[in-house]
Amino acid sequence: MTITDALPLISPTLASWLNDVSRGKFSTPDIATSGEIAYPVLDPGTGRTLANVPISNSDHVARAVRKARAAMDDGRWSEQDPDYREAALLRLAALVERDFDTLVTLEAVDTGKPRAEAALDIHEVTLVLRYYAGWCTKVTGSTIAAPRQFAAQTIREAVGVCVAITPWNYPLPILMYKLAPALAFGNSIVAKPSELAPLSSIYFLELCSEAGIPDGVVSLVLGPGEVGADLVSQPGIDKISFTGSTTTGKAIMRAAAEHPTKVTLELGGKSPHIVFASADLDAAVAGVAAGIWTNAGQVCVAGSRLLVEESVKEIFIQKLVAFTDEYHVGHALDDRSMMGPMISARQLEKAQATITEAQKSGARITTAGTVHSEVGTFLAPTIIDGLDGSHAAHQEEIFGPVLTVDSFGSEDEAATRANSTPFGLAAGVWTDAAGQSTRMARKLNAGTVWVNTYGVFHPTLPFGGTKASGFGRELGESAVEAYTQTKTIVEDIAGRGGE
Repeated sequence: MTITDALPLISPTLASWLNDVSRGKFSTPDIATSGEIAYPVLDPGTGRTLANVPISNSDHVARAVRKARAAMDDGRWSEQDPDYREAALLRLAALVERDFDTLVTLEAVDTGKPRAEAALDIHEVTLVLRYYAGWCTKVTGSTIAAPRQFAAQTIREAVGVCVAITPWNYPLPILMYKLAPALAFGNSIVAKPSELAPLSSIYFLELCSEAGIPDGVVSLVLGPGEVGADLVSQPGIDKISFTGSTTTGKAIMRAAAEHPTKVTLELGGKSPHIVFASADLDAAVAGVAAGIWTNAGQVCVAGSRLLVEESVKEIFIQKLVAFTDEYHVGHALDDRSMMGPMISARQLEKAQATITEAQKSGARITTAGTVHSEVGTFLAPTIIDGLDGSHAAHQEEIFGPVLTVDSFGSEDEAATRANSTPFGLAAGVWTDAAGQSTRMARKLNAGTVWVNTYGVFHPTLPFGGTKASGFGRELGESAVEAYTQTKTIVEDIAGRGGE
């Protein structure tokens, strides 16, 4: 069966490209693989193979890191004028826009998310590239007060060889959170996408070559988690940025400690969505739905714990179920789809096991929306109510379209329940009461708090978590700290040879 048979809605050009991927034919030498061993990448909406993606072996991984080090050492990128790097990143953004429809389709079928969601993702890619292109010429140092015989200053330099390990739920946007600032500040980077959704990253690497980014500055290694483990264990790495599970994040920390390496971790979440009686309930319903059903709940900041003030809990749940009943759950390329499948059978089974266990514990289970497919890894939007707050369904990341519900009677109780999990990535607050949002935001232990909205991302907004959700920040000016290092320069200007 050809790829066109499997997905008749994609273009012949894209089908040809996918077949080239299966043959290990890439238009850039910076995808480190020989094509000798491959694994199938599936469309989660049908279970059919999109491409057989070659796996990088240990030699490929080591070679990619050596190429990145050589690119740093000879200055082919880091020592270019800032406006040279700016122009290259702007060209790259323009190429993403040129191939927008292709990238949207790839991101949709690779992850299962509806095309409309994938379009927002690719638009975000262009925003992030352009934002950090602007930063190329904006990095500054400082003059430091010192004894009069000395002149002291700081400058910012590239960190060096960076590694980016990215997840399957937002493959290209999250790659941009790492790659765009790394390149803007003169670093080289080796990226490893999730084996479940690597296709848009492969396509993007070919665009990097077309944009004129020198050989070795951006490289890609491919394959399962073992490839990532090999990558972070390589000598010669100066910075690791990882987005994914808390378990894997801990393993990366251990590996990084072997040759102390700068690390940023964006890990799991169990984000509370708090609704007060004073809120515009209809607006809150739409926000809560978007916060959990987007990408079938497979979002690190998914608002997967709904906390509703007791006096409005029942009416709010009724409104939420009615709103969600309108959801068309279907294939990514069906323009009617408002929610797609889960990424894999394994993820589906995990979510189903949580629902089953909750039901055994006496929970009330409500499903909504309509699944319009007899194949694929689909799960209807599911609401779990009636469990104690300590139950695993409330405490552990499910990473699916599953929402747990609890209630509260006061601000302090809401904050206590919201902060009761090991995670601290994000939170949402819905209220129209003066001062309440600010009080709650201060009480919540989360890296981001959204008020009367949810899930807003922008290149200017720093993002990251607390507690088991990781540390370090991506996006915004925070990336200057993440992808540069400060050098202090002290000169004896009195001519006496200072001590």
